[in-house]
Amino acid sequence: MMRKANDFFYPGGQFSEAKAKEAYFEMMDYYHYPIPESFKGDKFWCPDFEMDDFSNVGMGGVIWENHNYDGGGYMGHEIFLLPGQMLPEHAHVAVEGVCPPKQEAWLVRHGQIYNFSVKAEASDFPDGVEIPESQKPYCKVNACDKVIAGETDRLKNEGEMHFMMAGPAGAIVTEFATFHHNDALRFTHPKLQFAIKKEALS
Repeated sequence: MMRKANDFFYPGGQFSEAKAKEAYFEMMDYYHYPIPESFKGDKFWCPDFEMDDFSNVGMGGVIWENHNYDGGGYMGHEIFLLPGQMLPEHAHVAVEGVCPPKQEAWLVRHGQIYNFSVKAEASDFPDGVEIPESQKPYCKVNACDKVIAGETDRLKNEGEMHFMMAGPAGAIVTEFATFHHNDALRFTHPKLQFAIKKEALS
């Protein structure tokens, strides 16, 4: 998998979801991941989080299920990350009367990820792994774990700041989680406006 420069995703200076999908479909083909017809419509979304840095910061995603009910809730989510691409650093907090802080676990199906978190004792990041310049000044994480295909990891502490970054050949990750609500998201980047379609998640 070849990493694409930002110019590919911003023809004419504007973010192109079509170009983003083209790159993700190329990665899916690389991993022999089936591409349902629904992925060519709104079910598959590709936010650049208004960072204008999609080569480094962004994602592709599909919400399979997301349900809330008295006493609990659940979410099934597929995450697609291009080579070296990261999600912005964020945390999940409680929304009074709606949901507790979201709990998450991840199964890496293809490729590998680096899972960044906050630990009591800081650790060096793996060789060659660096937070993109557009995000580095705002990130609070101090530890990073490598997770390869077939392995799982989980959010260790309720409400902690975290994010994942794909390895050099990208990653396809299945997330198992409690109910997600956009109002429960907290990002560390001061400019970030959450760009995922809210009606798909509420």
